[in-house]
Amino acid sequence: MPALTRRRRDEPDVPLMKQTVGNALVVSPERRMTPEAQEMALSVAPDTEHDMVVVDLPGDLPISAWDSVAALLPRHRRGVRLVLGGRSREATALAGQWLSERLGRTVVAPDGVIFRGTGGTLFVHSGKGSGWVRFRPGKAPEWEAKRFPRPMWDAGVVEPWPTSSVGVAEPIPGGVWIHPAVRDARTGGHWDRLTRGMPCQPEVLTIVLGCPGAPALSLDDVARFWRRLDPALRDRVRFVQYGPVHLPEGDALGQALADLLHTKVVCYSGMPVGSRFAPDVYTMLPDGELGWHAFARELGYAPRGHAAHQDAPVLLSHRAPFAGLEQVAPAVYWYTPDAVLEVVQSGLWVRPPEGAQNADAVRAEPGSAEVNVLSYDAVDERRAARMRRLAEDVLARLDPATRVRCRIAPASEAGRGAVRVTGPAGGALGAAPAPDAPAAGSAAAPPEAITDVFAPAVDAPPPVEAPSAGPTASPVSASPGPAPGTPALDVPPPAGTTAPPEAAAPPQPAAPPEAAAPPETTAPPERTAPPATGDEPASAMPLRLESSPVPDIGAPAEPPGAPAEPPSRPEPEAVPEPEPRSEPEPRAEPEARAEPGARAAEERPAPTPAPRAQPVPQPGASALLPGTGIAEERAWLRKSLSREFDATAHSVSRIISEHPGFQNDARSSSDVLTDTVAVRLYLQAHGAAVDTALRTGANGPHVPFARCVVSGLSTLPSHRGATVFPASPSTEHWELYRKRQLVTEWGFTHALTEPGAEQGGEVDVLVWSMTARRTKLLELDGADRVDHRVVFAPGTNFKVLELVEPGAEGERGRILLRELAHSEVDEEGRVTARAALDELAGTSLRRCVERWAAGRSSGVVGEAARARFGALPGLV
Repeated sequence: MPALTRRRRDEPDVPLMKQTVGNALVVSPERRMTPEAQEMALSVAPDTEHDMVVVDLPGDLPISAWDSVAALLPRHRRGVRLVLGGRSREATALAGQWLSERLGRTVVAPDGVIFRGTGGTLFVHSGKGSGWVRFRPGKAPEWEAKRFPRPMWDAGVVEPWPTSSVGVAEPIPGGVWIHPAVRDARTGGHWDRLTRGMPCQPEVLTIVLGCPGAPALSLDDVARFWRRLDPALRDRVRFVQYGPVHLPEGDALGQALADLLHTKVVCYSGMPVGSRFAPDVYTMLPDGELGWHAFARELGYAPRGHAAHQDAPVLLSHRAPFAGLEQVAPAVYWYTPDAVLEVVQSGLWVRPPEGAQNADAVRAEPGSAEVNVLSYDAVDERRAARMRRLAEDVLARLDPATRVRCRIAPASEAGRGAVRVTGPAGGALGAAPAPDAPAAGSAAAPPEAITDVFAPAVDAPPPVEAPSAGPTASPVSASPGPAPGTPALDVPPPAGTTAPPEAAAPPQPAAPPEAAAPPETTAPPERTAPPATGDEPASAMPLRLESSPVPDIGAPAEPPGAPAEPPSRPEPEAVPEPEPRSEPEPRAEPEARAEPGARAAEERPAPTPAPRAQPVPQPGASALLPGTGIAEERAWLRKSLSREFDATAHSVSRIISEHPGFQNDARSSSDVLTDTVAVRLYLQAHGAAVDTALRTGANGPHVPFARCVVSGLSTLPSHRGATVFPASPSTEHWELYRKRQLVTEWGFTHALTEPGAEQGGEVDVLVWSMTARRTKLLELDGADRVDHRVVFAPGTNFKVLELVEPGAEGERGRILLRELAHSEVDEEGRVTARAALDELAGTSLRRCVERWAAGRSSGVVGEAARARFGALPGLV
C-alpha cells in the first residue's frame, strides 16, 4: 500500500497507510494494523449511505495526525462513518467535527464506547446522550442513533430508565433489558452475553425480562415501561424471559402480560441468537445458558375476555423439524399417508391427519427448557405401535444436538394434573350408554361413542330464568354458570364447572321409558332452578333427545329404535309456565291416545306464545366454547352430518384456499374446514332451529353443532359499527325491554350492516356492534342468500339505550342497543357506568337511520332467510 510521504513539521513520525478489509477502509500505521481493527472491519455490517472507515491509530499521536487521515480518505460525495477506538468522547467529537470541515462532507462518529454485537451491529453506549453523532460542515452536531445498522425502533430505546426503586430498563443492541437494579459481577456477565449474543433485528424490538440469579422481576416494571413505549412500536415487541419473573400461579409469561397490558402480546419460546433477519431461538436454562433449538419460535397470547383468546397460545412462527418435509397446514408436515408431524410448544407431535387423541392438551402443553417432547398418538394399541415407530424414525432424523435432549412420550401424557372440563356438551344425542360404557371422549372409546352422550363431568344445577324486577335487572344466574359478561368467543370455562379428569362422574343409565314419560303430561316451556333433590346431582340426570328441540340438519344423532316425537306435541313456547320441577322432563302423550280430541284440537287456534326472558343455560347446554376445546364436537359433526358435510366441504375448501385469513389460523387445516363448514350449514334455512333450541337453554345435538359454528365465526372478519334488522315486537316485548337495562342473547343474532331492500316489521332494531362477524365469504346463493349480513355469537351482552314505539301514522318504531364489552359488566351482572359510550353509540345509530332513510337500499335478503331476522336479543 502506498504510504503518505509528504509531511509537515507537526505531523507524526509514523507513516500511515489505507487498506480495504471486509466492508471497511482501515487507516493505520504501515504494517502495524492491530488484530482488533482487522476483526472490526471484517465483521461490521455494510453501510449503504457512508464510507465505513476504521481509524487504527496509537492513542498518543497528536491531533495533527488527522490531517494525514483526511488526505488518505477517498474523494467521494458520500459521507464518512468513523469507527474509532482508544480515544475519549471529547477527542472523538473533536475529530468528527474537524474532518467534516476539512473534507466538506458529512461525518458520523461515535460519541461513546463501541460494543460489537452479532451480525455486524455496532452499539454505542456510555451513559446518557451517547450514540452515533452526525457532523456537518458549518452546522451543530446532531444525535443520530444508538445502533448501527439503525433499526426502525432505535429511537424508542435509547436511555436507561428506572422502572421502580428496584428495577431498570437498560438498552442493549437487540432492544431493552428490564431487570432488577443489582450491580455485581454476575449482572455484568449477563449484560455482555445479551450484548454480544442477541441480534439487533431491523423490525423486531426484543424486550428481555429478568436476570438469572437475581430477585424475581415484578410485572409492574414491565407495565411501566410499556406505558412509556411509543404505541407505534408495541406491535413490534417480542418478549423473552431471561430470569425469574413474578407470575400469577399457573400462568405463562405471555398470558400474564396479555392480561396485564390488555393487549395481544408475542413471546419468543427462548432466546433469539444468530442472524439479524431470521434468528434461531433456543430455550433458556435457569442459569441463563442456552438449552435446545426450539421448533416453536413465536407464541401469541390474547387477554382473557378477548375474542381471540384461547387456552393454548397461538403458534405464530416455527422452524421445520428437518429438511425435505412438505408443509400441508400451518406447523403441520406430511410424513406418511397415515401420519403428519406437527410442531407444538413442547416439541413435535406424530399424529394421524384426522381424529388425533388429546389434541388440545398436546397443543397447550408448555415447553421445557431442558428437554423437548416427541409425542405420538396412542388412541388404541394398533395405532400406538404404529405412531411410536414413526416417532422413533423422526427422532433418528433430528440433528444430534436436538436428539440428545428429546424424549418420546404418548400424547395421553400431555396435560396431566391440569384442571380441565372433561365433557364438552350436556345432553344425550341418543340412548344413554350402559353403566359400564366408557365415557365419551376417552382414549378407549370408539368413534361411535361420541354420538352417545355429552354429559357434564361435574355437578351443575339446571338453568335459571333471569330476574326482571326493575329497570336494572339483568339475566344473572345464581348457579355456577356463565356470567352475562362472559364474551361470546373463546372463553374459559364458567366458574364451578372444572374438575380433574379423574374426578369426572360416570354417565348415569337412562330412566326406563315408562318412568320417564307419564301419559298425561307435556314438557314445560323452560326449566327454572330449584335445588336438586336426593343424592343425585341435577347434571347427572339422563337427558333425552325428546326433551329438547332438535335442529333439522339431517337429524342423524337419533339411534334406530328411539321413540319418535308425536306430531301433536306442542312447542315449548305454546304452553304456560308450570311450577318449578326438579324431576326429568316428561314426554308428550303419544298420538294414538290423542285421537278422540285430535279433530277438535285442530279446529281451535294455537295459543300465542308469551314472550319471556331467556334462561341462562347450563355450561353443558351453552354454545360458549369450553376451555378444553371442541375436538369431540368436530368429530361428532363430521360423523353425524357426514352427508351434509361432504356435500359442503368442497366449496368451502375452495373459499379457504382463496383467502389467506383462513390459512393464518392457529387451528389445524381440518379443524378450520370443519368449523367453516358448520357456519355454511348454519346459514341455511334449517339452521334457525339451532337458535330456537339455544334460546330455551335446552340440551341436545344442537349444542355441539353450535359450538363448531361459534369457532368458525371467529375466523371471519368482524364488524365495528351500526347494524340493523326489522322486528314486530308485541306489547309484552316492549314491557320486558322497559324493565331491563342488560339483555344477554344465548342464541345467534342476525343483523345487517345496511337495511335490506324489502324491509318488514314495524320497528327498526339498531345495534352498535363490536364483535359481530361478516358472513359474506360463506353466503349461499338463492333463497338463503343475505347481503350485508353479520352474526353475533351466543353469550353477547347488549345494553338497551332507547325505546320508541311505532307512531299512529305509520311512523316506524326504534330500539337502540349497544354491544357491551366484557369489562362493562361486573361480576354480579350489572352494567357499569359508561355514559359517554352510550351517547356516542346512540348518536351514531341515529345518524345511520337518517343516512339510510335518504339513500336507497340495495341489499337482498332471500326469502328463506327472512325468518332469521326479527328476534329481540335476550327474549324467547
